[in-house]
Amino acid sequence: MKKIYEAWEDPGDNSYALSKKSADDMRGKLGLGPEARLLYQIEADSFEEAAAIHTLRMGWSPYCPSGEAEPCPQCGANFYPEGSGECWRCGWQQ
Repeated sequence: MKKIYEAWEDPGDNSYALSKKSADDMRGKLGLGPEARLLYQIEADSFEEAAAIHTLRMGWSPYCPSGEAEPCPQCGANFYPEGSGECWRCGWQQ
């Protein structure tokens, strides 16, 4: 169940944000300034997958998800309950 994630750069405070929703709607929640610009969109099955792609594209150290992977209670695929809590295979959310 792929979702669209957006990577934004805010030159006002030299920060970056990765969001599942449109930053136009999330501008206040993400703390983006008026000069923020969309870098690219990522189609991914979970936030952890999108974050791994984002850090690779940015040339940063590899992304490390929060906590340990555990089997999804619904389908058994590994997911990160301390991270997004979202299963990449079946979409189950904690």
